[in-house]
Amino acid sequence: MSHECEECGESFDTLSRLRLHECSSDSIGDEAPVSEESPDEDLPVEEDHPDLVGDLPDLVDDAQEGNVPALYRAIAEYETVLTDAPSNDASGTTGPYDDIRWAYYEPLADGLDAAAQADGWAVLTEFVDAYDPREQNELPEVTHVIGNAVGRSLVRTRLTEGVEAIPANALAFLGAIPEYVDEHAVAYEESYTYGWGIGHPEHSVADRLRALADTEHKWVSITLKTAFYADQEAAIDAFERLVTDENLTGTIQRISFEVDVPRYYFGAVADLEREFLGPHVPPYWELEDEFDYSFELDAEVKQRIRELAQETGVVEDFPADWTLQDLDPGPLSDIDEELLSRDE
Repeated sequence: MSHECEECGESFDTLSRLRLHECSSDSIGDEAPVSEESPDEDLPVEEDHPDLVGDLPDLVDDAQEGNVPALYRAIAEYETVLTDAPSNDASGTTGPYDDIRWAYYEPLADGLDAAAQADGWAVLTEFVDAYDPREQNELPEVTHVIGNAVGRSLVRTRLTEGVEAIPANALAFLGAIPEYVDEHAVAYEESYTYGWGIGHPEHSVADRLRALADTEHKWVSITLKTAFYADQEAAIDAFERLVTDENLTGTIQRISFEVDVPRYYFGAVADLEREFLGPHVPPYWELEDEFDYSFELDAEVKQRIRELAQETGVVEDFPADWTLQDLDPGPLSDIDEELLSRDE
């Protein structure tokens, strides 16, 4: 399938080549002046920032129902607009960047997901290849949208067809995100669904978790917890590998104390018996709307967790009746504590 640039008319064999080509007619955002008037918070983003968004609202309207050609252009335009939009100012006041990102995040993710449900993984993998951060050594501005749609299909495929039906490059895309963005970025949260790929025959999620376990502590912990909801046996193997690895050293600062890195990863299993908590899934998508999903921690897996806690000395000072919830080492920092209290 060829892809034609609607600005200059040039055709390309792949979406990636279309996205990266130098188009002399593509001047959106370069010449349009940024309005200096204070935005009215009650107005839609296209009325707040008309000079920035241009025709993006119309493109999104065409794309959000799953029209693939419309998605090509809308997501490319979204990337351009976000790249040019001013971000928060020095005082932390929300800037046009955040307004625009949140306005079109959900409808574009919905549209890409609708296209994937209609035409399969081929639609998503083309976007994965076109916006792969490893190819440009930077995170494209639209990674959160693509990651959201990939995450939905990842979970959906895992539960209906099995892990082997998930394209390996889609998993690799999610697994690469933490290397290019910090933990406060939207795309970072989207990549937690990577854990649903545990046990994949062509892409080792367990190896990736270990590769990032020395540096991306929060991401590895949440992703590992997610993996338990997908495949408990594969997840407990990955968990054991982390908490018993003698080469995994260092400490992590908590609110008022430090914990060893392996000890921190016991937090990944602390919530597995809490009924009100569940697996991580992409924002704007409800697992229960499509699946009658339930989870119960396997007795043998639970026993292995308890044995590992004893073997590693984690519960040495715990009371005899300790539970998995006692393995939670607590929030990482004052910032995390604030976010937790806000969520409650």
